[in-house]
Amino acid sequence: MRLDASQGMAQLTKTLTAFREQAEDERATAAVIELDAGHADDAGHAEWPGPVDVHTVNKWERALRQWERLDAVTLVAASGACGGPAFDLLLAADVRIAAPDLRVTLPSASGGFWPGMALHRLTHRVGVSGARRLALCMAGAGALDAEQARELGVVDEITDGTTGALDDRLATALADRPARGDVRLLRGLIMDAPGTSFEDALGTHLAACDRALRATGTEASTDTEAPTGTRGER
Repeated sequence: MRLDASQGMAQLTKTLTAFREQAEDERATAAVIELDAGHADDAGHAEWPGPVDVHTVNKWERALRQWERLDAVTLVAASGACGGPAFDLLLAADVRIAAPDLRVTLPSASGGFWPGMALHRLTHRVGVSGARRLALCMAGAGALDAEQARELGVVDEITDGTTGALDDRLATALADRPARGDVRLLRGLIMDAPGTSFEDALGTHLAACDRALRATGTEASTDTEAPTGTRGER
């Protein structure tokens, strides 16, 4: 889907929800959004989220969460001047590709960093130190260019913005994606890892391993013979 990121929050919520539902109905193994918010010289959608109430914000956050948990690999390719919603969508995607002309305007409210769930995702993506730097020191400092966004972890890589180059990169990024049904499981294990101890995570990972073994038919029998000479034998 090609998405105009300059739309308001309510319309973006409807558009993202419809696309996610389409991907679910079609049992897609990958879902790609191409963000387009105008020329790189434009200011982008800086006034984010604009004149909305908290209920509209809640609907947008829930739509993002459902997109983030889609049982398909999600990829966002961004170009031009991308503001608040682009930042949200970039952080919620599995793979994030920027064109060389990308300019990311950090989401702000009342002169400070917009305290939406992008802040939570940002911490997962770039760590506490990186999130603090962006939220406390760089909010309101203007736009990040493509290279800055890559260095800070907002995007994964930069690809030539031509259609052919982008299509080639999308194909490469999605070539070895996990099978449908495994995506949500793997993503959940990764996202839970930073806040879960090894001991607490072990059971969940073992259950996932058991499922994988059963799916491939490589599970060995658990029946074993008791060794001779054990206690109690006569």
